[in-house]
Amino acid sequence: MAKGPKHEPEVTNLARYRQQKAEEARRRPPKAPKPKRPGESLLGSNPRAGLILVIVLVVLLALWLGPALL
Repeated sequence: MAKGPKHEPEVTNLARYRQQKAEEARRRPPKAPKPKRPGESLLGSNPRAGLILVIVLVVLLALWLGPALL
């Protein structure tokens, strides 16, 4: 069965609890941003992203120019 959030029986004053949690968050150092992997292109890490983009563009052009040619 799925478990809910951890129960904290010592929480009786919600304002004080939130203040303590905010203070703990301020003490922790901020997370470092995830560095960009070398070699990752503008389209992301999917090696077929360029092919998918070209196919989408061809389909859009066919839908746009198709009725004009018929």
